[in-house]
Amino acid sequence: MGTFVQDVRFAIRSLVKSPAFPLAAIATLALGIGATTAIFSTLNAVLLKPLPYPNAEDLYSLRTTLTDGRVTTGFLSGGEVYRLNDPSLSIARAAAFNPGDLTLMHDDGTPQHVRVYGVTEGYFELFGLPMTKGGFEHNDFVPLPPPPPNTPPTQGPLPPVVISYRIWQSLYNSDPQIVGKPIRFVEVTANISGVAPKDFDTPHGADFWFAQRTPPNDVNHGQEAFMRLKPGATIDRAKSEMATVMAGLAKEFPAADRNRVYVPTPLVDAIVGDLGPILVIVMSATALLLLLACVNVTNLLLARGSARAREMAVRVSLGAGRGRIVRQLLTESILLSAAGAIIGVVIAAAGVRALLDLGAARLPRLEAVTFDSRVLLFTLGVLVVTGVLVGFAPAIRLARTDVRTLLNESGRSNSGGRATARWLSAMTIAEIALAIMLVAAAGWLVRGFATLRDVDAGFVPDNRVIFDVSFQGQRYPNPDSVHAARNDMLDAIRAIHGVNAVGATSSYPMRGTQENSLILQLHGGTVDATNPMGSRQRFVTAGLFAAMGTKLEQGRDFGPGDLPNTDPSVIVNRTFVKRYLPDRDPIGVKFAAGYPQPNPNNEVTIVGVVDDVRQKSLDLDAEPAFYSALSQVPFRRMTMVVSTSLADVGPLESAIRDAVRKQDPQMPIDFELASNIVAATTSRQELGMTLMLVFGTVAVLLSAVGIYGVVAYATAQRRSELATRLALGSTPLGVFWLVMRQGGLLALVGTGIGLVTAYSTGRIVSSQLYAIRASDPLMLTAAIVIVASIAAFATMIPAWRAARLSPSHVLRPD
Repeated sequence: MGTFVQDVRFAIRSLVKSPAFPLAAIATLALGIGATTAIFSTLNAVLLKPLPYPNAEDLYSLRTTLTDGRVTTGFLSGGEVYRLNDPSLSIARAAAFNPGDLTLMHDDGTPQHVRVYGVTEGYFELFGLPMTKGGFEHNDFVPLPPPPPNTPPTQGPLPPVVISYRIWQSLYNSDPQIVGKPIRFVEVTANISGVAPKDFDTPHGADFWFAQRTPPNDVNHGQEAFMRLKPGATIDRAKSEMATVMAGLAKEFPAADRNRVYVPTPLVDAIVGDLGPILVIVMSATALLLLLACVNVTNLLLARGSARAREMAVRVSLGAGRGRIVRQLLTESILLSAAGAIIGVVIAAAGVRALLDLGAARLPRLEAVTFDSRVLLFTLGVLVVTGVLVGFAPAIRLARTDVRTLLNESGRSNSGGRATARWLSAMTIAEIALAIMLVAAAGWLVRGFATLRDVDAGFVPDNRVIFDVSFQGQRYPNPDSVHAARNDMLDAIRAIHGVNAVGATSSYPMRGTQENSLILQLHGGTVDATNPMGSRQRFVTAGLFAAMGTKLEQGRDFGPGDLPNTDPSVIVNRTFVKRYLPDRDPIGVKFAAGYPQPNPNNEVTIVGVVDDVRQKSLDLDAEPAFYSALSQVPFRRMTMVVSTSLADVGPLESAIRDAVRKQDPQMPIDFELASNIVAATTSRQELGMTLMLVFGTVAVLLSAVGIYGVVAYATAQRRSELATRLALGSTPLGVFWLVMRQGGLLALVGTGIGLVTAYSTGRIVSSQLYAIRASDPLMLTAAIVIVASIAAFATMIPAWRAARLSPSHVLRPD
């Protein structure tokens, strides 16, 4: 311990003697360690921090898919969830939810739109957290028998609802007697049967859960599901059992489940989505940035080691062992890393705060990023590794050199510094290669984001305001009242100043709204049992396509003649025509649609064709879809789309709210900008791009500093040689290009290594992210040009100084 303290004291005195060196080294390491710690803290919050559920590794999100390429919602039917609760399976429990919307009435009469979820039996038990209060009972999920024929409807028991811990606190002041009290929605009055666990948050942000009476033979695929494995069970075994279960369902319900498979995904992966791969890629980039910082500091230590050669020679001649010298030099590098880590944590905290302020807080599991014990241990590990990395090469370099060489390196001629120069050259090549990799990676993400942002979505999000409306409750007792109220609202909004067009739809793009997936049968044709035609169904009003900015390519829009008592008309998208009617004029074609089988007696007629709309996200192509007229179906909940030319939509929103509340005071109105909805779908890619741009810029700056330092050091070592050349007749231009060739050779080798490495790592990146190609010649060329230009500029400065040497001054004897 005494020797260690002595080493620390000596290291501090040594560093304090030349403060410029430690300040530069600490600043460089703080930048690298800070960036790495900041990204690791976000990676920890997203992927490593456990979910708040017991044995969360046994929890899986469930979807389904069709192996024959047909269109499907990807959700599960009640029957598919019910069959997974067979006690003979490796699955402890499976449960599902189905989202809906209601209007909560506060005590002061203020309406509030809320998202509610109907859940199947065992939903809360599946996640393993104890209820705060009460809960559902078995009878809450038993399907009610149909009423006897010719009997008037009677009021059954109030539907039970579980409220979130947050709602229990904010609306009911943590009332301990909350169970059994009514809760009023505009559409229905319910009975509070329980309070969810405090940390329960599935789905994210949910506040109300209703008991869902789903029959065990339900075939409608509209539920998102979860499952928990039994202790000790493996997912591979569960998948095998699930395949057997689905095979049985396919025999029982061939139209719904033939060629369908369960798709389980670890719950944390399902929550995080593609944010996980983006953060892993960015984390890899920060590791490269930290390595680049280490190389820079190593270069500083190598150059400083030459200046300390006489000191080391004296210590060796006085009996200091090589191990003692290595330990002393490593102590200095550890001190530098420790100071860099302390400042780096401060930089990391500021960086995380900046990320959250820039919008990362809206991403899954990033509401709060904490520096927990895992992050602090990571920083400590980085500190130790960094200290060893930056100190190892200089320590070995000096410890393995004999006394005579050290004395030569400390002399004026510096004729013995070739070994140090070789080390520095190797470090510079590594810097250039790392810079190429980081700049190329940043370019890939920028190119991918630009490609994603420039995708033709099939609609125009700019200058569009949207809001949801619901025509439910006693005010709207029948379909005719719904049609009348919807038309009155559209007319009222259309008359407001600044409104260019208005329409309504059942599912605005990129909001995750569930859609019907139906089987098609063309007029006069049959359903192919092995590969039936499938299509999405959406409901829209006349004028919706104009309001959205979606091009009507053929035929007509819906109009006043499309009424409930007229033949049903539909409008199809281009993909529908291309896939199912490639050689026919689609206008006038009739087809039937239904699930699990279409009814040929209920055919619809195509009256128009519209452009494809990317409904789910910008990176997913449009699926076959047809649009039905809302004027012909009693659809009660829809999204209004308002196109405007006003730059300030505030007055427009106020006018719309007044018009809606004049018609229905109990209807809540929450506005969204369509442009924000689309932007939210690319927020993860934008975050990754922004971070990579920052890292790429820092990498270029670090490499420039490193290259300059190495070339300047090498030039200083050759001052006598270069001055002699000038004295013997060499021109300043010749000396300038002599030094430039030295830097150019290092840049050429580093570029070659960086190019090969960047291409190899890029192939991995391209498999994870949209529109990324490792072989993209533009990005690779741009990375080479940027780094080569910086390297050339960094080399020019010492080359210019060398060309201006005065032979008489340099060669003058002491």
